[in-house]
Amino acid sequence: MPKVAIKNHEISFSFNGVSGDISSSTIVLIHGAGGQEIDWPMAWRSANDLNRSIGLTPSNHGVIRLFNAGLDDYSIYAVDLPGHGKSEGKSKLSIDEYSNDIIDFLDAMDLKKVCLVGHSMGAAIALNASLSRHWRICSAVAIGGASQMNVNHAILQGLQNTFEVTVDSIVRYSWHKKTGAVADSERMAAYFREKAKQRMLDAGSKTVHGDFLACSNFDLSERLEEIAVPVLVIASDGDRMVPLNVSQEMAEKLPNAEFVSLENCGHFQHIEQTAKVAGKIVTFLFKL
Repeated sequence: MPKVAIKNHEISFSFNGVSGDISSSTIVLIHGAGGQEIDWPMAWRSANDLNRSIGLTPSNHGVIRLFNAGLDDYSIYAVDLPGHGKSEGKSKLSIDEYSNDIIDFLDAMDLKKVCLVGHSMGAAIALNASLSRHWRICSAVAIGGASQMNVNHAILQGLQNTFEVTVDSIVRYSWHKKTGAVADSERMAAYFREKAKQRMLDAGSKTVHGDFLACSNFDLSERLEEIAVPVLVIASDGDRMVPLNVSQEMAEKLPNAEFVSLENCGHFQHIEQTAKVAGKIVTFLFKL
């Protein structure tokens, strides 16, 4: 995994190796609370045919060769936020701090015409970074995100006092009950749920609690009109972490937003319905 220095530490990232057209967007993927860059579909993070054939989706939402749905044409970077995965430094306690780190990453890598694609906490970071009106940021995609992310106090307490039990509850609560409806898909769904749980456990109580605390203190509801760049908001009917209507209300208040809803899908939209989400992102970017 390559790294780049920002401030007093290094950020670890992956790159799919694609040199996109000078006029096309560069995609930067930002993971959610307690996550890592490997939370994103492998097919998005690598243009390698073998990796793409493995895919990263626990249910049959499209044939394997369509998992990227055109994302192969774009340069894609996926970051480990500070204190997560292979990145150095300490995790942060606010979305503002993480947003500054992402902007520093864009500057350090000299990335242009960037589309920030974030999931959950990553969506909050993408939206918040867009407020800066930094010339490098030209669009954003919020997957399972909202302008205000309410976190139950019991979750915050649990992440400090009964960490493993609370993480297990968060992961189980995040997936749609119909994900993995057939035998092979069910085994794959269980595999990815277990991987998601293990990554959060590996991150540790302090980091995961800090991330959820950052989400609980995040509130962009009065500043949405300041986000000038086009935003794609992707939500789903079975998301119990960020309900669909909350994401939809945010999209309606954004000056230049497109809203997409997915059926029979939970909070991990980009994993549960990889092909559909990829297709929506490509269609959104094609219009820019």
